[in-house]
Amino acid sequence: MNAATNLSICAVLAVRNELPYLRVLLPFLAAQGIEVAILDNGSTDGSQALYAAYAGDPVISVGTLPYRGYFSLSEQLAAKRALLATLHHDWRVHHDADEIMEHRGPGQTLRDAIEEADAQGYNALNFEEFVFLPDAGTDLSGMDYYRTALRYYFLEPRKGKPRLNRAWKRGLEAANLATGGHRLEGGDVALSPANHILRHYIVLGEDHARRKYVNRVFDAQEVRRGWHGKRMNIPADRLALPESGEWLFRLERFDSKDFRRDRPATDNFWHW
Repeated sequence: MNAATNLSICAVLAVRNELPYLRVLLPFLAAQGIEVAILDNGSTDGSQALYAAYAGDPVISVGTLPYRGYFSLSEQLAAKRALLATLHHDWRVHHDADEIMEHRGPGQTLRDAIEEADAQGYNALNFEEFVFLPDAGTDLSGMDYYRTALRYYFLEPRKGKPRLNRAWKRGLEAANLATGGHRLEGGDVALSPANHILRHYIVLGEDHARRKYVNRVFDAQEVRRGWHGKRMNIPADRLALPESGEWLFRLERFDSKDFRRDRPATDNFWHW
């Protein structure tokens, strides 16, 4: 057996009221032998019962991050960094609840991508972002959105620039705080040249989109820094799911890796 198959991997999630996502994500990671450390940011949707149901497999710890009435990415990233410092896993993954990460090859997983990079001597992985949308008028809350949602767009704000360095090896002294959790800076980053897949299920339906973004309050210091500008003050009517668009494509099967990259969107759908 290749020694890489014995790698220990932990995904770290900071979450607030993400129960519909966690019902899909936790068993997905557990099936790959990827452990999960959670920072709960004051959830009120019953997520704690789900953490308990998955205690030990894959959830190895649940910490708390007090909610102060607004979304603070820098606080979440700093708390994640502090938590990562306590972990002894071979690889770490900066994960969000509404994401699924995979190897770019058919039938291969996030674990496969990490094992491959490790065996090749790399210490970090980059991911391309494919944003999935429900069909107009459809609500995927409570459903297995990973197997159901087929419509997507390839989000690439800056062409050819690796922007989501989301998995890295223990011992790499690099940080992602200054880049909003996107790119690793500092340290001796040996980024694998293989870009893997991040499926971002950004909303589960129009009602969910409006709950998530309309009147959302952000950390004032981050706003002054220039963060979150494209997710602030979104009118409710802009969150209607598009029926079609020049950047929208559809997979034939949920597990297909046949993604279109020739027409990237530079912004999310509410800016189209």
